[in-house]
Amino acid sequence: MRKALSVTAVSSQWSRRHKCRLLGKNPIFSSIASERHNTACDCGQSQLKMMSDSDVTDNGPKDTSPSTIAVGLVEMNEDTSSGDARHKREHWSSQWDYIMSMIGYCVGFGNLWRFPYLCNRNGGGAFVIPFLVFIIIAALPVFYLEASLAQFSGKGAVQTWHFCPLLKGIGIGTVIVVALCQPYFQILLAWPIYYMVKSCSSVLPWTTCGNWWNTDLCVEDISTLKGHSMNSTHILNYTDAAGTNIAELWRNKTLSHTAVEEFYQYHVLNISSGIHEIGSIQWHIVGCLFASYVLIFLCLFRGIKASGKVVYVTALLPYILLVAIFIRTCSLPGAVDGIMYYLKPEFGKLLTGQVWSEACIQVFYSLGPGWGIIMTASSYNKFREPTLRDSIILCTVSEGTSIFAGFVTFAILGVMAERVGVPIFEVVSSGPGLGFVAYPEALSHLPLPQLWSFLFFLMLLTVGLDGQFMFVELLTTTVIDQFPTTLRHRRGWVTGVTCVIAFAAGIIICTQGGPYIMQLIDWYLVALSLFLFCTLECVAAVWFYGIKQLNEDIDMMSGRPLPMLVKVLWGIITPAILVAVFIATISQYDSPTYGKYTYPAEVETIGWMIALIPVVPVIIVMIKSLLKRQGSLQRRLMLSLRPNSQWRPADDSLTTRHTEALVHNRRTFSENLRCIFKTHTQSKR
Repeated sequence: MRKALSVTAVSSQWSRRHKCRLLGKNPIFSSIASERHNTACDCGQSQLKMMSDSDVTDNGPKDTSPSTIAVGLVEMNEDTSSGDARHKREHWSSQWDYIMSMIGYCVGFGNLWRFPYLCNRNGGGAFVIPFLVFIIIAALPVFYLEASLAQFSGKGAVQTWHFCPLLKGIGIGTVIVVALCQPYFQILLAWPIYYMVKSCSSVLPWTTCGNWWNTDLCVEDISTLKGHSMNSTHILNYTDAAGTNIAELWRNKTLSHTAVEEFYQYHVLNISSGIHEIGSIQWHIVGCLFASYVLIFLCLFRGIKASGKVVYVTALLPYILLVAIFIRTCSLPGAVDGIMYYLKPEFGKLLTGQVWSEACIQVFYSLGPGWGIIMTASSYNKFREPTLRDSIILCTVSEGTSIFAGFVTFAILGVMAERVGVPIFEVVSSGPGLGFVAYPEALSHLPLPQLWSFLFFLMLLTVGLDGQFMFVELLTTTVIDQFPTTLRHRRGWVTGVTCVIAFAAGIIICTQGGPYIMQLIDWYLVALSLFLFCTLECVAAVWFYGIKQLNEDIDMMSGRPLPMLVKVLWGIITPAILVAVFIATISQYDSPTYGKYTYPAEVETIGWMIALIPVVPVIIVMIKSLLKRQGSLQRRLMLSLRPNSQWRPADDSLTTRHTEALVHNRRTFSENLRCIFKTHTQSKR
């Protein structure tokens, strides 16, 4: 107690003259600072007598970690008995653990089956131009910002928002998004497990007709439709029947009639006629879903030190398998044509806004800012890690993987088009249809099809595992950060409970109507939240917290001030781009579809209600933050925009320096704007 009082007195006396300069000069905070300053000055003289000379240096108080620091605009209260007490946070065993974990997270299904489809639809090789532009001016800046804030504070996706309590609901919103995505994303792990099991059959079941799930129109090899095809009971000459040709069949957007498509739609999914028909539970998928959660639990129950080692396998294995599949495919007829089709640019399409909008959306979906995952992973970094270098590496690897996956995908599609005798654009598909229909169809014609199929679905499993590691890690970290005293030594239990709850919620997706529910949630969940959250992150960090203070915080970590380009991007360019893309996306949002199935109008209303779920906590927290403070509305608003008592560096030795800086750095609009374009000199750490 005596130490706390003496440090408070030192802080009050040492910073008094600096605070007096600020009073009256900052139109926003002068009244707040004046009130707290007067309180500190009144008690300063009596407390100064109780401090020892060892607590002071010639330039002010030592960089210690006080229990109470009352200076300027922020009152730092550390109550070691509270639930948010300062605890030593676990760190990655090495920075490579972090790099590999984040590569696993960033490189997901979207890199493998969404980017190639968008590239084909939006000008081929020309699509790479807006794609790279948005990486540099939009996604990378937000990625770097999230990593910096979390690493500086050593806090997860929710607690990081102590730097701007008014918008803490954004952190809660990201957790809600992940909690809702987790059950249906996990299904994308259950399907590869089932396909891996079936790949061990003597005959791949998706290559034959005559099974209980096949229809009368099933064809085992679509290339045989050039003449005729058969299943176990019917022989149909498609050339003679109404003049149906191969191209028309490929244009069919319904649940088509090849053996591989019918296996996926009518056996794996056993899909119903619509979302109104939930149907029965598909227990074979439930069993695979349970197995996937067992894998997640075994890799995560001991924390990041264990998962950080697992990702060396799960993050690197997809690259090995992709290269192997690519080399083997390139030896087949049609592969080169597919690659050339992929690279052929159509620069005219760059004049349309849709191409640029879809490029930005794909970049953000791939790298994953605005989901809270980057903050969670970066909070386990050591304080001095170079966040800018890591961010550049991760963005480069992730989006480079997207481009390479395009080569693999179009090589396979070129082979398929050659066999069938149709143009390549007729066989291009996206989403699960590419992963569970097009790829299996192509791989089934390679020598040793069981081996290549098993390896491909193993690759899909490892790609999905890495992303789900971080999803579950975010949920468990959020709970443990909320109750650190009780739960930080019970991580295994928290992870287990999280997996059980997510598994139970995911059973609804394992029903016959589950794919329709999955598509509906995926269509709407981040329709509003993704770009809204990323925009508010930039605004809160630069304009509310203050770019000068943010620059000093990052300087504490890296020993280098922010480059002017980064400040301009954070403060002006990136938010403007995100707002423009957000408006364009909402104005052009289409109704959800599944194949040819169109959702009823009332389901669309439910979809927009789903889109609002992550946004609601932002509004609630704003209202709550304003109500719990006193004074006029303007004063409450200003206090809510300032960091609270829990915002401080993860390195406790810098707490005093950081707190003093919060007092001295002005945060008016003009001051922030001036600091954006000012070149800061490097300071000593």
